[in-house]
Amino acid sequence: LKILEQTSPAKRSSILKVAELLADQGGRALLVGGCVRDAMLDIPAKDIDMEVYGLEVDAVETALKTEFSLDTVGRSFGVLILKGEDIDIALPRRESKTGPKHTDFQVEGDPTMSPEEAASRRDFTINAISCDPLTGEIIDPFGGRADLEARHLRHVSPAFSEDPLRVLRGMQFVARFNLTAEPATVALCRELSPAELPAERLLQEWKKLILK
Repeated sequence: LKILEQTSPAKRSSILKVAELLADQGGRALLVGGCVRDAMLDIPAKDIDMEVYGLEVDAVETALKTEFSLDTVGRSFGVLILKGEDIDIALPRRESKTGPKHTDFQVEGDPTMSPEEAASRRDFTINAISCDPLTGEIIDPFGGRADLEARHLRHVSPAFSEDPLRVLRGMQFVARFNLTAEPATVALCRELSPAELPAERLLQEWKKLILK
């Protein structure tokens, strides 16, 4: 697995230990999002995101704290952070927009979701690829790998419109990874307005565009 080959021995060991501990409890931990995308582009990933299926957050916390020190500030959203490891552990989440602001979302962790269903909430197909670190299986329900190879940026679903910040995320992905946005994705972006987004979120994406 490229993603494991590109990480330090210590982080590689932590990733595998997480997956093994949770598998022992009947769960499945997958590498997801940007770290998988970057590995496929031969870019070493600094931050690792893992998504856990089949276990409630209590069971995840109980299993992991036997080996790791945990930051549980995001626990109510199904998110745990391994302190000192740059590894975030999360349950797949259901999100529903309840108003115009970026904070107007109802978020619930749902361990019964499938990896395919969880991937459907992501922004672009290139960020909707997951990988099982124990078996090497790649789960790519929306063709993200082919889009990476073709250097295409394509949104996953109409749910893309729920967060206008994704327009700027797409902008910096196009610039950083030499992509061409699909016409349908560009058309959807043109319908969205950043008016309700706070300045700090906008700044983060502009910084990535300029500095990365």
